[in-house]
Amino acid sequence: MTKLIDKEFKTAIEDGVFPSAEILVSSKGETLMQSYYGDAREQTCFDIASITKPFATATIAMMLVAEGLIKFEDTVYQWLAGARLPEHKLITVRQLLNHTSGLPAWHPYYQELPLSLIGTEAGKRVILENCYAEPLKAEPGKKTIYSDIGYILLGEILEQAGDASLDALFSQFIARPLGLEDTFYVRKIGAPSESPKKRSDVTAGKHVHVRDSSSKDRKIVRRFAPTEDCPWRERVIHGEIHDQNTFALGGVAGQAGLFSTASDIDIFCKKLFECYKGKSDWIPKRVIDQFIPEGKKKPSGDKYALGWNRPSAKNSSSGHKFSPNSIGHLGYTGCSVWIDLNQEFHIILLSNRIYPSITNEKINGFRPKIHDLIYRELIKR
Repeated sequence: MTKLIDKEFKTAIEDGVFPSAEILVSSKGETLMQSYYGDAREQTCFDIASITKPFATATIAMMLVAEGLIKFEDTVYQWLAGARLPEHKLITVRQLLNHTSGLPAWHPYYQELPLSLIGTEAGKRVILENCYAEPLKAEPGKKTIYSDIGYILLGEILEQAGDASLDALFSQFIARPLGLEDTFYVRKIGAPSESPKKRSDVTAGKHVHVRDSSSKDRKIVRRFAPTEDCPWRERVIHGEIHDQNTFALGGVAGQAGLFSTASDIDIFCKKLFECYKGKSDWIPKRVIDQFIPEGKKKPSGDKYALGWNRPSAKNSSSGHKFSPNSIGHLGYTGCSVWIDLNQEFHIILLSNRIYPSITNEKINGFRPKIHDLIYRELIKR
């Protein structure tokens, strides 16, 4: 059943779509396929980039909504002391979650910090002040603009409401309850000018020692898929977060930061679906229904649930086989997860398509093609 899929992945490796990849396919609770290609091996940790948004940030928000610690209509102005502009009284938690805050998509804040402030609390305060000062691109609630800046602010709100750092909240609400042993943040381990590694010293298979952000004492040896050969950091990014703003913020932020494996994401997807069906109280059904309402119609463009994307009507990264009632998300590094809530299957694709260069965009054509092939070969067999 998987011969054609294997062939496509091996061809993708040869064609330079990515140097490493892991694929996991699950249907109705059964794992149909889990395979590794290129330099990937079991427990290779991938930088999942913006999949952090639904996996961590939006899920923590679900937990805090369930506990009554935040409300959808709470505003940035209410929660963040530095957000004092009139428009901050209009931007709600709901709008941050579904990218309708009107905030810009992104800004290279990391380039504006002195290297001595990268990864420090002082540097984080500077970046947050710059986020607060961003002029809106649209009136809140009127237009969808996918915004990392919005999720940086949402992460700060969650830290205030949960009275803990995002990585601590992730451990408390998600990692420990689900038994996720290979999903974690890596706090900043050096500014661009500190401890540079020769490019030749870093290979796709090297083990890297990093300190587990949930422990102050122990070190864990993990295998990482490398990402960009970064001109800013003057090294191959390996075992540290690729997203430059997240790195400057200290490695933990609302828009990116998590590393994970397909096995851990699979656990998360299955548990989320159980909650969606009302078969688990990890997240109450009433809260799930507010974050992920049933998709009745295929959207005319990219529309967001709270924290999740929906398949677009044309040229969706999910391919052509996911129902309109599906949720998913992409990571800039080459990772993706799509969950079909009607047909009860999900596909997790982890890769490091940006190694060694972020200019490699071949995955854009590969991803929907492989999703369609997997559906034909494994789901509707």
